[in-house]
Amino acid sequence: MTAGGPWKERIATIDLALTALALGSGVTDVASFLMLGDVFTSAMTGNAALLGIALGQGRILSATHSFSALLGFTLGASAAAAMYLRRRPHRPASVGVIRPLLLTEIFCLGVFAVILTFVGRPAESIALYALILLSAIGMGIQGVAARHINSPGINTIVFTSTLISIVISLTGTLAGRSGGDKVHYDTKRQIGMFLAYGFGALLAGILAGPALPVLAWIPMVAVLAALTCCEAAVRAETDSPYN
Repeated sequence: MTAGGPWKERIATIDLALTALALGSGVTDVASFLMLGDVFTSAMTGNAALLGIALGQGRILSATHSFSALLGFTLGASAAAAMYLRRRPHRPASVGVIRPLLLTEIFCLGVFAVILTFVGRPAESIALYALILLSAIGMGIQGVAARHINSPGINTIVFTSTLISIVISLTGTLAGRSGGDKVHYDTKRQIGMFLAYGFGALLAGILAGPALPVLAWIPMVAVLAALTCCEAAVRAETDSPYN
């Protein structure tokens, strides 16, 4: 984003968008694991581990679930990268370029929600694989979108490296080697995203049984909220006297 106003105010709207995306990812991972046959459609590290376990134990059917998620995530990330590069191949990243990516993700997650609402928790069927692919494609798109929102060190679907950064920063603060006795603002942002993901996971765990129709729509609503925040940031960017 272009300069204008205090730095914290410039990133506040984007942080809301990223928080919504992180919450949606937490809901997606837990919901997919509980309802789609022990598979993650957002956390590909965990999904790869599940694939290895399934193959090692000879559970081929379970392996196809994890493989479908990996395939869908890769397809979504590839499509999002192609869309991003086609719209702005050589210019600096802008929040406005993220719009078509988030709209595509909303479409995928919307179809996912419709199927899950009317079909319910699917048995081994075409519906199951359709749900896995739709969710994973949406999360792959989100991974690319979040990467280009121009917030270095902030992620919405992969939190291992984020957690390492948080621990390093907090350890440095406690040891008095971070240049002050306060936690760095970027670390606070990372902690916020991590907590948002955790809250989404908790929410999914609570709603997975009694409120499946509600749970199905939360990821799409979260991305829609993120898109709304991005649109607000675009307007602020356009109206800024520094632009």
